[in-house]
Amino acid sequence: MDRWIDRTKSPNAGIQPRAQDLDGVVHCIHGPMSKAQANELHEKLYRPTQPGVMVVQNSSKRKMDARSTWEIRFTEQDLEGLSFPHNDALVLSLQFQRKLVRRILVDQGSSAEILFYSAFKALGLSKDQLTPVEAPLIGFTGIPVYPLGKIILPVYAGSVKLDMEFIVVSSPSPYNAILGRNWLHGMKAVASTLHQCVRFIGESGRQETIKGDQVASKRCFVNSVRGKGQAKEVQSIEVPELLDEATTEEKTREALQGPEEIGRPASDRAVEDLV
Repeated sequence: MDRWIDRTKSPNAGIQPRAQDLDGVVHCIHGPMSKAQANELHEKLYRPTQPGVMVVQNSSKRKMDARSTWEIRFTEQDLEGLSFPHNDALVLSLQFQRKLVRRILVDQGSSAEILFYSAFKALGLSKDQLTPVEAPLIGFTGIPVYPLGKIILPVYAGSVKLDMEFIVVSSPSPYNAILGRNWLHGMKAVASTLHQCVRFIGESGRQETIKGDQVASKRCFVNSVRGKGQAKEVQSIEVPELLDEATTEEKTREALQGPEEIGRPASDRAVEDLV
């Protein structure tokens, strides 16, 4: 066994910046975490490990499905129809339960999925459906935001349906919801703000793409900074028709594609509205 162990390397060895190059450390923004969750994470971080030992899992024992092995690429074709230059956030429209929800921010920096209260009400939900949340949300300002509670909702994206836990927050926002890493990882999806789309492998094993709404992204940004930083609440939740199981996937795709002008360069009138 000794020949497989490199005792000269620390388990945390790696390229580290010199101490004199750092003035401080900027930590990440995270969602609410209970004391039990914090203790569990602490145990995982500091669990003793054997230095230099590599564990190889027998691939024949892995559970395989149509979405377990995949390769996702973005090409120049994905940039067609976009307005450049841009630094727009990725804003999608997705089906929550039986309603189409627009202005959903995809935020890879968020460890929690957020549903704003105005959208919560528009979905026909009530506070008695909420489960209490033990800890507050901590944002980049460091000021805690205490949620109203949490709720599990089905989210449909192409052929994939995921039941996601949302933290419900009563705060003004230009967005209806925020989808973070939990949703992206559950979807096994890759999001690209440059290409303004989310790409993933569907249930059939084929690659699927949901395009963002670049114009809506710009409007959300303007609304968020208008009025001395006070975000303007905006919601757009539609119920075009009740969907049965046989047509849910087809109708969801049609709804997500949206009107033809989405994804094309904004008109002069639209640009004027954003200034």
